[in-house]
Amino acid sequence: MIGFLSEKERILMNLLKVVSVLTLSSLSLAGTAYQTDWSGGDGVPGPVTNWLNKFFSYSDIQFSSYPGSLQLEYDPIKYIVDDNSNGPCSVHAADIDGDDDMDLLSAAHYDDDIIWWENLDGSGTLWTQHTIYTFFYFANSVYAEDIDGDGDIDVLGSCSGSIDAMEEITWWENNDGSGTSWTAHVVDNNFYSVNSVYAADVDSDGDVDVLAAAYLTDDITWWENLNGIGTSWIERTIDGNFNTARSVFAKDVDGDGDIDVLGAASVADEIAWWENYNGSGTSWMEHTINDHFNGACSVHAADVDGDGDIDVLGAARYDDEITWWENEGGSGTTWTEHTIDNNMDWACTVYATDIDGDGDIDVVGAGKDAYKIDWWENIDGAGTTWAEHLVDGYVSAPMSVYAEDMNGDGYVDVLGAALNSDQIAWWDVNRYQATGNLESSILDLQEHPEWLDINWNCNEPSGAYLLFQVRTSSDPGDMGEWSEILTDPCCISDIVSDGDYLLQYRTWLTTYNLYTTPVLEDVIVSWDPTGIELEGGIDTYLLYAVAPNPTTASPVLQFAIPEPSFVSLTVYDLSGRIMYSTGSEYMEGHHSMALENYGSGIYFVRMQTADSESVQSFVVIE
Repeated sequence: MIGFLSEKERILMNLLKVVSVLTLSSLSLAGTAYQTDWSGGDGVPGPVTNWLNKFFSYSDIQFSSYPGSLQLEYDPIKYIVDDNSNGPCSVHAADIDGDDDMDLLSAAHYDDDIIWWENLDGSGTLWTQHTIYTFFYFANSVYAEDIDGDGDIDVLGSCSGSIDAMEEITWWENNDGSGTSWTAHVVDNNFYSVNSVYAADVDSDGDVDVLAAAYLTDDITWWENLNGIGTSWIERTIDGNFNTARSVFAKDVDGDGDIDVLGAASVADEIAWWENYNGSGTSWMEHTINDHFNGACSVHAADVDGDGDIDVLGAARYDDEITWWENEGGSGTTWTEHTIDNNMDWACTVYATDIDGDGDIDVVGAGKDAYKIDWWENIDGAGTTWAEHLVDGYVSAPMSVYAEDMNGDGYVDVLGAALNSDQIAWWDVNRYQATGNLESSILDLQEHPEWLDINWNCNEPSGAYLLFQVRTSSDPGDMGEWSEILTDPCCISDIVSDGDYLLQYRTWLTTYNLYTTPVLEDVIVSWDPTGIELEGGIDTYLLYAVAPNPTTASPVLQFAIPEPSFVSLTVYDLSGRIMYSTGSEYMEGHHSMALENYGSGIYFVRMQTADSESVQSFVVIE
């Protein structure tokens, strides 16, 4: 549990940003306003006395995904592979024809077939359909692996209601490696209620074995590839009492060098893994990861937190959750739960891989009743901070997702099968919007300035640019026209009017390379205070900036209040030590007080009333 911050700690956390900005921008000879975080969101027109982490409006900008920076929003592009596949419920990708690009496979539940689509030009935009097998009644799962060890990709599938066998697990031999000729090999034609298949070397003998989950018989089972070429199989039950087994996966969970097995059971509400006790797949020990994951229906495994061991992910249809469990210590005996998303209606499938190419594991998932596919960006690489990115919000019953580079551009794409809309598609998810903008809240300086500079710190990859506009006024209802486009930090004294005490900026992010985005880190505006008080009546509580700034060892604090009030003033040094504190009743109007004997350094003054709190910083140079 995170403890509450002390008052001193809270003040320091809120104020020490000023120090880094002052140091970074080298603007110690002026009043400064800065913004380093926009994660608080939009909707604040202002005037405000501090931007904090709020702003006014935005378009096609990511502001909360990366606290402390702005970048363009992702703009996924959808490519339909087939929209006439009756009831597609499983999707996978592999190089079926050996031409070094990714092809696509699917199991169609109502078409009763296993299909692969040839990626004709490698770009994922032109496809030719090839039927591997039809009359595979109620096909429900498909996977691709080299089953017979001949160097090409074969196809594995399951169905839950063929004519000559109620349930069936079959693999199809890719006869010449081109995907044009197939030979069917039955692994098991009586595995009742099979729902999910997978392939891995379970017994560590160098060939590929087959695994499956059966939801009515509660089975997690594997079949040993006896001769290594997939023509002779022996069934070995891992667990025959895993209530409503829906999903199976295999990975070395405990880091001992052999393949372990994972499963999800929807009635048991359980995510579990079975330790391959002797490495040969003949002795298993069950380890429960979570037994209250309501409606668990999908399981996957990957190193989510980047610590070198295997973590586990799951989707729960009734909890509406996409979750991962941290493998504490790497042995698979202690798990810590981390929720990625608990609002994915009827979450039915999860997959994990590095989507954005930054070296850590991201997550893809689908919600059947949410009608959407999302991917979640692993912001800190440790799996503790996630940014949700919508892949598609109009997918009718997405039952399966997968991720692979479908167009050969080096970035991972997302694949999906939509049961109700009969659609197989993939999405290029690493593309950014071409342009986006953000408008700040109107900043009230509470003094008449002589404007100096606008500065910003950013990253502009090749083909990506960051631009600014500013405007000032003394009337928040009429801020006037925006300035010309500013391409670099500059002096704004000739761009805006001295004396205007309200300021607003607008930033534009744009890219000509849709796979890159500019990133804005901070904005800093500086001015020289004139010392002239604002005209008119006082209608709010004001703590004026110390002027001049830097100041002498005897700074003068000035404030104004609209009505008789108790006012508390506290001055802190850089370490958070209280240098001065007073509290008293004051009449309506402007007030000032001189402080004495301050050494060189950076200080903060905080004014508190019953209804307000304001902060200013100042620098003392002896």
